Amino acid sequence: MPADFGEALSERELEIVSLVAQGLTNREIAARVFLSPNTVKVHLRNIFTKTGVASRTELTMLAVKEGWVAVVTLAQEEAGVPQLEPPPPAAPSPEPEETILLAETPATLPSPVPAPWPRERWIGLAVGVVLMLLVLWLPQPRSTLMGGVPSAALVDLPVSSDGVASASVETGWREVAPLPVRRARLGLAAFAGRLYAVGGLTAEGPSARLDIYDIQADRWSEGAPRPVALANIGAATLEGRILVPGGCDAQGQPAASVHAYDPAADVWETRSPLPTPLCGYALTVLDDRAYLFGGWDGQRNRAIALQYDPLADAWETLPAPREARAFGAAAALGRELYYVGGYDGSEHTTCEVFLVNEERWERCPALLQPRGGLSLASVGGYLYAVGGGWGSYLGFNERYVPQQKNWVVAETPLVGEWRNLGLTVWETSLFAVGGWSGDFLNRTYVFDALPFRVFIPAP
Repeated sequence: MPADFGEALSERELEIVSLVAQGLTNREIAARVFLSPNTVKVHLRNIFTKTGVASRTELTMLAVKEGWVAVVTLAQEEAGVPQLEPPPPAAPSPEPEETILLAETPATLPSPVPAPWPRERWIGLAVGVVLMLLVLWLPQPRSTLMGGVPSAALVDLPVSSDGVASASVETGWREVAPLPVRRARLGLAAFAGRLYAVGGLTAEGPSARLDIYDIQADRWSEGAPRPVALANIGAATLEGRILVPGGCDAQGQPAASVHAYDPAADVWETRSPLPTPLCGYALTVLDDRAYLFGGWDGQRNRAIALQYDPLADAWETLPAPREARAFGAAAALGRELYYVGGYDGSEHTTCEVFLVNEERWERCPALLQPRGGLSLASVGGYLYAVGGGWGSYLGFNERYVPQQKNWVVAETPLVGEWRNLGLTVWETSLFAVGGWSGDFLNRTYVFDALPFRVFIPAP
């Protein structure tokens, strides 16, 4: 079951926390506890969700502060205090003395007379004391947003050097020229044989960058940046422009500003703002109108549906979907708009479909696996749900077959975690760009959904 913020750590998770505090990598932990590295990653994701931390460093400091591990000082080390392995897991209701420790002090120790410390060791001890005081001074884990989702849901912090998802071999996906700047939570749209990767989150924070990929030349170039640097955004092609609504800043606060990029002139235009600031929404297009579903408004997830008319430059509120969620994905299939997945502390399998002609929502078959931070695209009469893995290991993408009204397993170029990527369609191919998998990605993948096309000659 997906983990929830504030939930108690299991015995296995406490064991892994103690090994993280020792500085072990995922692979080293896996060897120590006889699990696979991917299983260790899943445990760490659950631990991060339960505790609200966003990095191994934060987890270690929290473990020290909560007494889950003990710190051996330099003086103890010099005196010969042994470094012990964590003891066996405690009983369900342990007494304080049964807490899992990183190291313990035996009851009786010899009292050797240590040699005089060199100056460097005194400096090291002083630094250690300062760090311990800093740990004790730090506040409790960050307050939550999104009705239970830690603020880390709006940003990404590298977990470890071995956190990037592994490549899946022998798939129909192929890799082309990489994105110039590694990033996730970006918008991606296609127009006139080019891809437009807008904004997103980089290691330096939210970006206003615009990168343009020439599909035929297999080459990236840089365009005029968006007037604001925002992440957790979407992009859609509408009336020859690249529409980009809202987004979140470095503090996780959403914006209502809307911009449209003119590819011919390489300039950005300001459009009518959203009725409410939003980021982490789902965005799609049908009949030269844009549709925006869900998202985060700075206080909570929203069950909201908006329609944008570019000719009137106006937003209209539509009937709301049944579930309030962010980080879902949307795409049009025929006259229906599918809105799937999402994340609110746990990932969703939810599928809702908006019947445009009737302006009402219906349920549709649930995804095979929960997916948050996924992308959705329609090509060849099918829907493709790509990415996810916020809290669970994913080994495949999914394809929706409308004739059978069900989701089936589809190939993926990456397994494990691959979320908050950009996905778009040009002709009969899917293009997936960037994303997050333990670190920011710059990979560009192509999947030829219909590799064979039939050309009927004119009479």
